[in-house]
Parts: sequence; C-alpha cells; structure tokens
Amino acid sequence: MAILSGAGSLDSGQASIFDFGSLGALKRDVSVNPNSADKQAQVAKQFEAVYIQMMLKRMREATMKSGLFDSEQSRMIQSMADEQLALQLATPGIGLAQSLLRQMRAQNGDAQPPADAVVDDAAQANAADPAQGEMALDLRRMAPPRAGSSLSPELAALLRVLDRNRPADRALAAAEGAPEHVVEFVSQMASAAKAAERMSGVPARLILGQAALESGWGKREIRYEDGRTSYNLFGIKANDAWKGKVVNVMTTEYEDGVPRKVMQPFRAYNSYAESFADYARLIGGSPRYEAVAQARDEVDAARRIQAAGYATDPRYAEKLIGIMGQFRGGRAGAAAAAGLGGDGGGI
Repeated sequence: MAILSGAGSLDSGQASIFDFGSLGALKRDVSVNPNSADKQAQVAKQFEAVYIQMMLKRMREATMKSGLFDSEQSRMIQSMADEQLALQLATPGIGLAQSLLRQMRAQNGDAQPPADAVVDDAAQANAADPAQGEMALDLRRMAPPRAGSSLSPELAALLRVLDRNRPADRALAAAEGAPEHVVEFVSQMASAAKAAERMSGVPARLILGQAALESGWGKREIRYEDGRTSYNLFGIKANDAWKGKVVNVMTTEYEDGVPRKVMQPFRAYNSYAESFADYARLIGGSPRYEAVAQARDEVDAARRIQAAGYATDPRYAEKLIGIMGQFRGGRAGAAAAAGLGGDGGGI
C-alpha cells in the first residue's frame, strides 16, 4: 500500500530511488538466509550506489554555486537526479561491490564470490588504483553483530549504512535509533508529506506527524467493517459537502476535557496520496488554518493547529510534538515521544 510503487527486490533491474519498500524486503531476506550469495551481492551493489552518490555529492559541493537557476529547489532536484544516476552507475559498478563481496565470502570461508555475483566490468579500469574503496572495506569496526544475529559483521554494517542513507527521503527521515515501524512509516509517507507542504504551506514535519498520530503510525488506520483501509490518515470527517466515499467508525471526542466514544462519518480515499492531497487542500484553503502555514516551525505549527480546533484532544499539540521528536532534525527533535492515545478526530 505504498504511495509510489517499486520493484520487489534490489537487483540490476531496480532503477527507482523511490522504491522505499525494497530495502526492508532485502533485510528480511538476508536475515532468513545471510549466506545467500545473491542477497549479499544485492546488499553490496546498493552500498556501492550509496558510495557513488557520495562521490557525486562531493563533486557538486566543490562546484561554484551561482547564477539565475541556482536555488534550494534546483539543488534538491539535482541531488535526486544524482541518486538516480548512482543507482544506474552501480551496474556494472566501479569495483567496490566486488571488493566487499570478497571480504564477506572470505569471512564465510570462501576465497572468492561466485563469478556471476556482481559483474565487474570496471575491474581493469580500477586496477591501477588498488586503494579504490578501501575506506569502506574494514566494516567489522563499524557495526559488530547484535547478540543472536546470524549476520556477519560486514553484512550487518552494510545494512546499517544503507538504512541511514535511504535515497530521496533523507530530508525528512526517522531519527537515529527509531523503531522499525517508525522508519518504515516515515520512508513510505515522507514524499507525500513534502508534496502536501508545497500545496498548503504547512510544515511537512507537522503533516507527517499528524498522519502518524491520527493513524498510530499506520497501525490504527480508519477501516471499513470488512477490514479494508479507508486511506484516511488524518481523521478528516465527512461533512455534508463531501461527495466521496464514507466510512463510519467509533472514535473518541472530548467535551470539556472529558473523553467519550461517538460514532462519526469519515472520508475514504483510493490511496494515501489522495489522503495527503485532500488534507493539503483543506488546510491550505481554509482561513481557519491560515495561521498554521505562517508558523515559525513545526512546534509552533502544532500549537497553532490545536488552537484552530483541528482536534478536540486538549493534549493534541503536546502529542504532535512528541511524535515529531522521532523525526531526524527539526525543532521537535529533543521532545519526548508522546503516547498515541485518542486524538479526537480531524477537521
């Protein structure tokens, strides 16, 4: 149920930086079969793509930044293009993946990786520089295996590096050490939150925080009686003006600070992308929430959206700030994570 679809595995055919689900699938496959030559080759190839992208980034940083078309937006687009290019350059690669595989296979008692594990078309070009990629080879010191883990130190380290360098969503990412369900939710929804920010002017961190709070990180989504999701991540109710699909669910409302259970109609969508877009239209186009888009940062925006009456929970802003504390960076980064109790619905 991802916003942007992608391939099911990270192989030479994978060519999209928006394929957020593939890393999780690869991690699960490697955990089940850590000695699989095919899976090790996929991990090594993805690490090589990250390494190439770092090289491109350093090259861009060394370039003079001036001119009519130089802006934060153009640099973001260039960065995404470089990430896509790095994925493509990783096949056939620059020899780093092959070196990593040799180390991993040696750790398992094999002298060499299988001949077809990673096509090393660039080996001759790199032969003159035997130090190529040496900075990444001694991975044992980076991440010793966790207790009970069957992964080799090298493979565990590679997966940790890939997890910290997921392309396209680093500008809005889970904090270091965040639980896996937080990492997965942020990875899946970050791009849509940024798009909603552009439409509404509301900080993307607040938008993503609301989606997480209202849906319990996707675990308490509003659903039909048969269990199907409504894709309503924001608890937006269906009023008389709504002509789309509706789902009726029991929710918690607060009257004079006292919670009570009531049956309420909520909007239903065909995708998460529709949910984010509808949120952006409602918030961005309503004078009631105009002050939210003018907030200094996401913490200020959380307080303003509660003051505007988005939810009836008197602790709504406090909970939002706690949720946003699980995102990397931002003003809410130091806030303690709040509980995901009843939030009182949406608009």
